[in-house]
Formats: sequence, structure tokens, C-alpha cells
Amino acid sequence: MAKVRPDATGQASVRPGADEVRAHLRALVDRSEFDASKRNRRFLSYVVEETLEGRADRLKAYNIALVAFDRGEDFDPLTDPIVRIEARRLRQSLEHYYLTAGKWDPIRIDIPKGSYFATFESATEAAKQHEPPSESDPDVHQLSPWTCPDEYRGLILVSVATAIVLTILAIATYALLASGRQEDTVADRMRGPAVLVAPFEFVGSDPAHSYLARALTYEIIGTLTHFDDLFVYGSDTSFRTNGASAIQLDGLTPDYILSGSVQIDGAKVRVAAILAAAGTNQYLWTATTEQDLSTSGLAQLQNEIVAKVAAAIAQPSGFVFEQTAKEVVVKPSEDLSSYECVVRFRQYWGSYEVRDFDTVRECLERTISRDPRYARAYSSLALLYVDTYRFGFGAANIPFDPLQRANELADKAIALQPNGSNGYLAKSMVLWFLHDVEGSIEIARRGLEINSHDIDLLAELGFRLAQRAKWDEAMPLIEEAYARNPGAPVGYHIASFLHQYMTGDYQAALQSGKKVQTPNVLYGAVARAIAHAQLDQMEDARKAIAEILEIDAHYGNNVREDLAKRNLVPEIIDAVADGLEKAGLRTSTGAND
Repeated sequence: MAKVRPDATGQASVRPGADEVRAHLRALVDRSEFDASKRNRRFLSYVVEETLEGRADRLKAYNIALVAFDRGEDFDPLTDPIVRIEARRLRQSLEHYYLTAGKWDPIRIDIPKGSYFATFESATEAAKQHEPPSESDPDVHQLSPWTCPDEYRGLILVSVATAIVLTILAIATYALLASGRQEDTVADRMRGPAVLVAPFEFVGSDPAHSYLARALTYEIIGTLTHFDDLFVYGSDTSFRTNGASAIQLDGLTPDYILSGSVQIDGAKVRVAAILAAAGTNQYLWTATTEQDLSTSGLAQLQNEIVAKVAAAIAQPSGFVFEQTAKEVVVKPSEDLSSYECVVRFRQYWGSYEVRDFDTVRECLERTISRDPRYARAYSSLALLYVDTYRFGFGAANIPFDPLQRANELADKAIALQPNGSNGYLAKSMVLWFLHDVEGSIEIARRGLEINSHDIDLLAELGFRLAQRAKWDEAMPLIEEAYARNPGAPVGYHIASFLHQYMTGDYQAALQSGKKVQTPNVLYGAVARAIAHAQLDQMEDARKAIAEILEIDAHYGNNVREDLAKRNLVPEIIDAVADGLEKAGLRTSTGAND
């Protein structure tokens, strides 16, 4: 039986009984309109049943992972955020369903943010004021706002608008709350530049579309909070500001202000974004994009502009990063701040200059000692020690196992910031060189689920898949990574080289190999040597062989062992070894590891 109790306003509301909730749940998980994965439907069923049985206190991430996600007893919620991620998605699916196909359902199931138990409500009196459409009416939930009759267009636009805004609010709020749960102080988070996202301005005559500007503002804020090298002011602060006048608020001292506009022109929507220096209001960067004014078009537009903003502001080689990099060049290593040490690492990692290795390592070691909660410093240092293992950099000065140290640092980065992607990049690379190929690929995918705008992870996953000859998956990732960030580390061009070389396009392979100019790492020279050899350009092939031997005089004896260490599939190892033989380098014919 349903029970009557007062709601938050003091009015009577009805709480459904357990049998009613179970009946509604069975119907909900069977509905195709409920956009949730099979495991999230199982997740929902589990938390509802536990709540109904009075065991809500047992709904912890560990128990949920074992029951709903088939994790083992060694599951650690600190290093594996799968439950938090899927809970966020499930909340979004429920929110969308009850705003659309489930708008007239008599019961609503929710999972409050910050918890895993379920709540149940009967339809509110406000919702009951609107009777459902009769059977003779068109199914308004199946109509497009651009093709339906005029009398339904407004209703659908409002429903779509509300769904988008609430979904984005959930994403942004989740990101901000997750950041807050780390209990960082403002001083802790202010390691890098401070960015304030001013409310985007709506330009248009139809107020039904004004939600787009506000929704986009929330989405950009939510995305930027995934990058711990930036201090991003929260949405409450942003919506108290008014563009350039934002810096006049007491205590607000951003380095950059991002603003923009959303313009409706007929059946098109156009978004423009502008980054300005807070102190001078000088425009530093702009971007625009345009899409059809439709549900799919709006989603694509939102993804495009957010990706552009993330690449320009938060990604390495973006504008903010480059500004700091110019300042770092002239500063002594011991005077660098925590963020500047990370920037210095990024400069090294783009070129693999071995002369910079020890200086950067010492800077990062000092950083984690004085700033022990800076996740990006741990992941950067982990990547440095991976380079010690794979390239030998700094090995003479490192008395411990560099891969074991890298593994510990990567785990620490994830524990400090489970909702950031940098730790997952480091962990993926560590697992790769520990020969856990599937684990490496899986954790890279997990990192991209958390932050799909992390270009390093995008390129790294593509590179690893290319080494396993999974071209259909690998090449789109590599192409997207370089399209978003042409300044990505040159080593990832090896993925394109391998694909072109293994498919017999030696001219294209040579061009990709020429892009890998790394004087301290020999793989660019290997690529050029074997491509020149296949094109019968033997003089150029011999020059490339000389480059290889200058870096490693004994590489011919170690080719197969070295490539097996990097988990390349046997057919690629054979093709590279044979190509080096053709180019004039005598190689060992020993079996692959």
C-alpha cells in the first residue's frame, strides 16, 4: 500500500509501497526507451532491492562492484572508479527517462548524488496537473520538434531543453563534488593558471533556445575540472559574473576568462568562444563551430566546441600551456613551482631530450615531496621512470627498479585523483611494459571514459593497438589525436608508419618516419631505414642505419628482443627485422620472446 507523508514543502505526498516499486522497476528495465546498459540495469535492480529490504547501509562501492560489475574480491574502489562512473551514467539515464518517455509514469526512482541507495516517489501533484495525452493524440515523445504540429513543438523543445540542461548540470555537479571530496584547499588546487568561464551569451529572438548558452557553460566547466593543472572556478561563481567585469568581484583573480556566444540563425546554431587575459582583456584565442538545430546536431556541436576549448586551454601544447612554457625556459629548475615542473616535463616528453631527463626528474621528485597531493606530478614522474625502463634514460643514477617505482607512482596518482585521466595514462604504460597487454588497453579505455578529451590517452591507446596490428581501431584514434593536437609527441607517428609499412605503402611510411625526429631514441631512424630499403634508396637507408648504431652500437643483436619487450606482434617484428637486414644491418635470428 502507498503511504502518505509530508514532502519538503509540508504538502502531502504519496510514497509508493514495495510491491508497486518492484512492479515499476520490472517494467522500467524492460523498456527500450530507458537508455541504460545491461549492467547498469542490473546495477539499478540491485540497489533498489537492497533499499527496499532495508539494507541501504550496505550499498558501498565494493559490494556493488562484486554483485553488479563482476569484479573480484581484490577490487579497490580507490584505484578503480567504475562504480562512481557508472552511477553517474545511471543517474543521467534515469533523469532523461523521466523527462521523456517516463514523464507520465506513476512512480519515479532516483539515486541521490553522493550515495548509492535508491529513493522512490509517486507522481507529484504538479505533474498530475497535466493529464497524459489521449490515445487519439500523436505520440509527442516520438515527434521531432522540427516536423511535429505547431501545438506540440513548444512542449517538445521545453522537454529536450530541460533534459539537456539537467544532464549537463549532473555532469558538472558530479565533477565539482568529486573534486571537493578530495578535501583540497584552494591553495592546493591553485597549482596552475586560474580560468573563469563566464556565462555564454544567447543571441536570438526565440527564448525557447536560451537554455543552450547556459547548458554549454556548465558543460565546459565540467570538462575543464577534469584537468588538475587548471584551477577552474565553479559554476556558482561563473554565473555571478558578467564577462570581462568578472575580475571586479571581491577575491576573484583569474588568469584567463573564457566567454562566448550561442547564436540561432534559422535552422542553424553557431557557437563562438573567446579566451582573454584577465588583466588586460586582450583576446588570445578564438574558436567557432556551427551545426544543425536538431537534437543530434546540438550534441555534436557541444562536443566540438568543448573539445576545442579543452585542446586550447587544458591540453599540452594548448595556449595556456605554451604561455607557461615560455616563462619556464628562463627559470632555474630549483625555482620552478609544482605546475611549472609538470610543464617542464611536458617539454621533455614531446622531444625526449635525454640531456633534460635528470633535471626534470629531480624537479618532479622535489614536487611530490613538497606538494604530496598533486596527482599530475606523480603521473608525470611515473612516465619518466617508464622512459628509464624503455630507453635507458638516467639509468646510471637510479639504483631501484624504475618500472616498479613507476607502478607505485601511477597508483598514487589514481588514488589522489580517481576522476582525472593522467594517472590512467601512466598506469596503462606501466602495465604495457609489464606485458599485461589487455590490462594496459583496458585501463586506457577507462581513462578515456573519464575524460574523452585527454589527447595523450587517445594517442597512447591508438599507438598500443597499432603495435598489436589492430589497425581498424588504432588508426582513427591516432588521426583524431593529431587532428586535435598537431603538437602531440612525435613518437605516435610510429603507429601510422607501422600501418603503412605493413600494408605496403612504403612511400607514405617514409613520410611518417621522417616526422619522428628523436635524436636520442632510435625508432624514427629504424622507420626511415626500412622504408628507404623497401624503396631501393640504399644510400639513405645506410645513413639511417648509421643513426641507429650511433644510439645503440649493438642494436642489430637485440632487434627482436627489443621489439618483443614492446609487445609488437610477431609479424611486425619479423617485418622490421627483415627490413633492417635489407637496409644493411645484420640482425640476430634468435626466436622472439
